[in-house]
Amino acid sequence: MRRKKTITIELDRDDWWPLCRYAAKENISIRGLARKTLMPLIDDLKRRYPRQPVNESPSIKDVH
Repeated sequence: MRRKKTITIELDRDDWWPLCRYAAKENISIRGLARKTLMPLIDDLKRRYPRQPVNESPSIKDVH
Protein backbone atom coordinates (compact mmCIF):
# COMPACT_ATOMS: atom_id res chain seq x y z
CA MET A 1 0.00 0.00 0.00
CA ARG A 2 1.27 3.44 -0.89
CA ARG A 3 2.03 5.58 2.17
CA LYS A 4 1.93 9.00 0.49
CA LYS A 5 -0.95 10.96 -0.99
CA THR A 6 -0.52 13.65 -3.60
CA ILE A 7 -2.51 16.82 -3.07
CA THR A 8 -3.06 19.54 -5.64
CA ILE A 9 -4.04 23.15 -5.07
CA GLU A 10 -5.08 25.69 -7.62
CA LEU A 11 -3.71 29.23 -7.32
CA ASP A 12 -4.42 32.39 -9.26
CA ARG A 13 -1.40 33.75 -11.11
CA ASP A 14 -1.40 36.73 -8.77
CA ASP A 15 -0.99 34.33 -5.83
CA TRP A 16 1.41 31.97 -7.57
CA TRP A 17 3.91 34.59 -8.71
CA PRO A 18 5.04 35.89 -5.28
CA LEU A 19 5.08 32.34 -3.93
CA CYS A 20 7.31 31.26 -6.81
CA ARG A 21 9.65 34.25 -6.32
CA TYR A 22 9.90 33.60 -2.57
CA ALA A 23 10.67 29.92 -3.13
CA ALA A 24 13.39 30.85 -5.63
CA LYS A 25 14.90 33.38 -3.20
CA GLU A 26 14.92 30.77 -0.41
CA ASN A 27 16.24 28.11 -2.82
CA ILE A 28 13.41 25.71 -1.99
CA SER A 29 10.76 24.13 -4.19
CA ILE A 30 7.15 25.21 -3.81
CA ARG A 31 6.37 21.63 -2.78
CA GLY A 32 9.09 21.77 -0.11
CA LEU A 33 7.87 25.16 1.05
CA ALA A 34 4.31 23.87 1.38
CA ARG A 35 5.49 20.79 3.28
CA LYS A 36 7.64 22.90 5.62
CA THR A 37 4.72 25.26 6.26
CA LEU A 38 2.11 22.54 6.77
CA MET A 39 4.12 20.10 8.93
CA PRO A 40 3.59 21.95 12.27
CA LEU A 41 -0.16 21.95 11.62
CA ILE A 42 -0.14 18.30 10.55
CA ASP A 43 1.86 17.26 13.63
CA ASP A 44 -0.66 19.04 15.87
CA LEU A 45 -3.59 17.42 14.06
CA LYS A 46 -2.01 13.96 14.38
CA ARG A 47 -2.01 14.40 18.16
CA ARG A 48 -5.58 15.70 18.22
CA TYR A 49 -6.98 13.16 15.78
CA PRO A 50 -4.93 9.95 16.00
CA ARG A 51 -5.41 7.48 13.20
CA GLN A 52 -7.74 4.66 14.13
CA PRO A 53 -6.56 1.14 13.28
CA VAL A 54 -8.34 -0.39 10.33
CA ASN A 55 -10.42 -3.44 11.27
CA GLU A 56 -9.08 -6.28 9.23
CA SER A 57 -11.41 -9.00 8.06
CA PRO A 58 -11.29 -12.03 10.34
CA SER A 59 -9.09 -14.89 9.29
CA ILE A 60 -10.63 -18.21 8.26
CA LYS A 61 -9.63 -19.73 11.62
CA ASP A 62 -11.63 -17.06 13.52
CA VAL A 63 -14.80 -17.59 11.49
CA HIS A 64 -15.34 -21.28 12.29
